[in-house]
Amino acid sequence: MPRRSCFPDSLRWRAVGRMEMDLSQADAARRLNVSRSVVQRLWDQYQSEDSVSRRHISGQPRVTTPAEDRFLVLSARRGRSTTVP
Repeated sequence: MPRRSCFPDSLRWRAVGRMEMDLSQADAARRLNVSRSVVQRLWDQYQSEDSVSRRHISGQPRVTTPAEDRFLVLSARRGRSTTVP
């Protein structure tokens, strides 16, 4: 699964501005070179919250990646009596 990249606030507002100018979501996505689903989520967020800023995520940032997590689980299953490096 690819990692989601950060979509800057300036581009978020630009996408919303284009849709307020009566462009379709597909046209706005094409002009900003992003997926239509990204623009659709931004528009839905703008309609419900009147904002497109990034949401705060609580808790500590992850230390391991999902791939490392899978490796640790596999290692634990293979050698139950050994420790993982």
